[in-house]
Formats: sequence, structure tokens, C-alpha cells
Amino acid sequence: MKKERRLVFRGVVFDVYQWKQKLYDGSYATFEELERPDAVQILCMSRNRVVLALEEQPNLEKCMSLFGGVMERGERPLEAAKRELLEESGMTAKRWKLIKRVKHNGRIHYSVYLFAAMDCRKVAAQDLDPGEHIEVITIPFARFLSRVNGIRMEDVFRLYLTEARYEPGKRRKLEALLGMRIR
Repeated sequence: MKKERRLVFRGVVFDVYQWKQKLYDGSYATFEELERPDAVQILCMSRNRVVLALEEQPNLEKCMSLFGGVMERGERPLEAAKRELLEESGMTAKRWKLIKRVKHNGRIHYSVYLFAAMDCRKVAAQDLDPGEHIEVITIPFARFLSRVNGIRMEDVFRLYLTEARYEPGKRRKLEALLGMRIR
């Protein structure tokens, strides 16, 4: 049965939809769900090192994170990833690869795309939003994998990277995907 939902609130980030749902005993209840824009996260690589954001935002504690953000209306995932990387780090990449997409279909509907950006280089100054303070840092790939639990990112991406840390075959595949030159 297709639900007949209606928009009850349009927010800055979230839109709230409600619908009447028939229950198993024949009664009805109001259900609701949220929709929000899709987002991107970027695993940025430069000379076999991972480039990260050491970031502060008014609603978050200072932490290391992948670069990324919310997609703008009509923007494709790769376009958003390129824009976010340039804005937050001042960097561009020679090569891009979609690593994974996570589609959330629970009470909140949205997708997050994880991109690898390889051969990154600085081409401009950062262009940060007023609510962002980002310091660009680089760490060796092995150190990144060992600290993945302390880096803010989508949980499914964290699991993927943790598997690469502990499973040599998955690590080799990830290193090859990232174009790493292993000595």
C-alpha cells in the first residue's frame, strides 16, 4: 500500500511528512518521517597521505573529520564532492572514485556518498561558511586507519575502513583503489 503523506513542516535542513496508517487491529495512527538533502564525504589523498579536516563548528566539539557536506539542490554527488573539497581545503584532485553510497531509509531519508579524491593539491584559499573553522592536516595512511574510530564520518564508511585495517586483502584493494604506491 502506498502511503498518502503530506508535508507538515519545511525546515532549513529537514522536511517533515505525516500520514495516517491503518494498524493491525483496524485502528489508525499518525506516522511521520523526515527528508533531508543528500551529503558527500571525501577521503582525500596526497602523496600516500590522508588529508583531513581538524574542524570546529558551533554545534560540535573540535574533531578530525573527512571533508564533505550537504549537496545543493540540483547538484550531482561528484559535483558536490568537488565543491566541498575546494571550499573546505582549497584543494582539487586529479582523479575521483565513488567508493560507497549509503542510503538511509528509516525515519530519515537521505544518502551519503563516499568519494576518494586522489592526487590532491592546493589551488586556492579555503572558502569556509561562517559557522566553520577548519585546519587542514595530513597524516600517514597507516595512522589514519589506526585512528579511524576517532574521525567523524558515516558509520558504514568507518566499518569499511576498519575492515581494511585488519584484513590485508581488503587493505590492498583499498590502497589500489586510492592509487597508492606501496614500497
